[in-house]
Amino acid sequence: MKLSSEIIRRVALVSYESEINIVSYARKGHIHIQVKPDYVLIEAIDEGDGIPDLELAMQQGWSTASQRIREMGFGAGMGLCNIKNFSDFFRISSDVGKGTQLKMVIKIDKIFDGI
Repeated sequence: MKLSSEIIRRVALVSYESEINIVSYARKGHIHIQVKPDYVLIEAIDEGDGIPDLELAMQQGWSTASQRIREMGFGAGMGLCNIKNFSDFFRISSDVGKGTQLKMVIKIDKIFDGI
């Protein structure tokens, strides 16, 4: 299957933002990507501190990044917003003290109605 450059760009952006969150905030985690005929499914699962207030975390510009992370050029509070904005479907769940799970779908065929 040959994906369009737009789909590849969106998958790369969503994966990258998820990866940065895992390596910046979690003890360990993984990203799983499945390319299906109608969509790309991306799941990012980490074992970290979790997010106590998901509504606040989804606000553009909100960040808990340490000074060290900010000095590397990350932690501007755009990661989760970018993930949501570049996904056709986005779900986040988090357990404080256990970790965070993200599930994103990027449609290949705009007729696809989701999982």
